[in-house]
Amino acid sequence: MSGSATATADDRVRPDGEWWVLVVTDGLTIEFPPELYRDHDAAHSEGERWARALSRRSRSPIERPFEDRWQVGDEWIRLTHSFLPEEGPEIWAITYWTRDGYPEPEAELITDAAEARAWVLEARAGAVLLESHDTPWSATAGFQVRGGEEEAEAHRCKVVARGPAALTPDASGPLDIFGYEVSEGLTPQGPVLFRSETARDNDLKSTLTREVAQRDWKDFVAATAESNYVEGDLPERWYDLWDESHAVDWLLGFDYFTNGDPFEIRRFETDIT
Repeated sequence: MSGSATATADDRVRPDGEWWVLVVTDGLTIEFPPELYRDHDAAHSEGERWARALSRRSRSPIERPFEDRWQVGDEWIRLTHSFLPEEGPEIWAITYWTRDGYPEPEAELITDAAEARAWVLEARAGAVLLESHDTPWSATAGFQVRGGEEEAEAHRCKVVARGPAALTPDASGPLDIFGYEVSEGLTPQGPVLFRSETARDNDLKSTLTREVAQRDWKDFVAATAESNYVEGDLPERWYDLWDESHAVDWLLGFDYFTNGDPFEIRRFETDIT
C-alpha cells in the first residue's frame, strides 16, 4: 500500500471484472507504471499516443506486428485484456518473463500489495533467486533457470479511466475533474484523472515521491522554485537543512514541478459539461 490516505467509498476503485492493461516495456523491463482502462477504444488510442511519443523521442519507426501491440526500437507497448476478481483501493499488475522472452502471465491483476510482492519472490520449479528489488510501487526479482534467466515483476497501476459513465456529467450540472500530467521531453505519461481532489493529490504525492527518489531532490527544489518565481522564499541553506521527505511536502505546494531537465509534472482541474 502506498503512503497515501485510505481511499474513501467515493474514491475507491470499483472494478467489476474486466480491465484493459496498457504496459510500456524496454526489452523485458516495464518502463512506466501500467495504465488501466475500462474501454478498449480509449486504451488503444492511448497505446497509439505512446507509440508516437516514443517514436519522436527515439526517432525510430513504429511497427504494429498485430492488433494492440506496438514496437518502437527496443520499446514495446502492450495492450492486454485482463480480469480483476475483487475490488480494492489499489490494483497491481504482475508479469513473469520466461527465459524465451515471453510474458506468462502478461498482466494478471490483483488488489493486495503484499500478495503481489510475495508472488514476485516465489521461485518457480527449478528456479534459483538471483536478486530482488522492492519499492512502495513495484517489486522485481530475477531467477536463474536451466538455459537462462527469468524475471518476475509487480507494479502498482494507474487507473486512467473507469469508463465513459464515470466521466459523464449528470443532470445536476458540470462534472468536476481533477488530474495531473507527467512528461519527460516529448514523452507524456498521462493525464491521470480523478473525480475528487483528495484522490488526485494522494496519487500525485506517491508519483512525486517516486520521481524524487529516482532523481536529485535538490534539483527539484531549485528548478521548481525558479519556475514558480519563489527562489527568495527558500530558507537559507535549505539544501543542508531539508531532506527528501521535506522536499516532497514543499513541492506539493505548487501546481508545477520540474527538476530542470525535460521532466515536469503539472496539476490541474477542469470540468465536463
